[in-house]
Amino acid sequence: MSSFVRALGAVSLVSLAVAPSLVAQGAPAAMPKFAYVNSAAIMNAAPGRAPIDSQFQKELAVLQDSAKKMNDALLASFSEFQKVQATLTQAQKDARTKTLQEKQAEAQARSNEMEQGAQRREQELMQPLLDQIKLALEDIRVEGGYTMIFDVAGGSGIVAADKNLDISDRVIARLRTMPTPKIAPKGDASKAPAKPAGAPVAAPTGVKPPATSAPTKKPEGR
Repeated sequence: MSSFVRALGAVSLVSLAVAPSLVAQGAPAAMPKFAYVNSAAIMNAAPGRAPIDSQFQKELAVLQDSAKKMNDALLASFSEFQKVQATLTQAQKDARTKTLQEKQAEAQARSNEMEQGAQRREQELMQPLLDQIKLALEDIRVEGGYTMIFDVAGGSGIVAADKNLDISDRVIARLRTMPTPKIAPKGDASKAPAKPAGAPVAAPTGVKPPATSAPTKKPEGR
């Protein structure tokens, strides 16, 4: 199931069941009508997506800069210890090592908070657009009398389909008639930045250098 479907949740669909009373009276059952969309194409072409991506990148750049400073300070502590450890007594080494380990644990905890905060902020920014797409899908489903609308993006399980049943362009066109989603203001859950970056250094015994991978925004096909 694509992340797009998970984010939107289940769109209410017309039941395939025919009322027993109608069947008993011999009333003809309505033939189910199906269509499909490519959620990745819709997300990429949706008006309002570019401003959302731009805003997220802008905020992420600021957060990554702050995170990098934190990481650089920790790396500097490791480097300084490496320079002087040969002159320290074993007791001093143990004390410094313990301090560095505590700083590293604190930085790792903060790093996890940062990464989770960035993910929450991205979802926060995307939610107004996802809600709008959900509304457009439901409107078109009702107007077209579709029983179900499937998503063929990602691991949908659909390996072949009649292209005449693809209503992605209709959804995109409908979105263009709707107001551009507003950029969501920051909430408390999104104040933490992304995971800090930095180059690894050789660490003294018992101490590991801080995590160094920094997430970058990837084009999404939700």
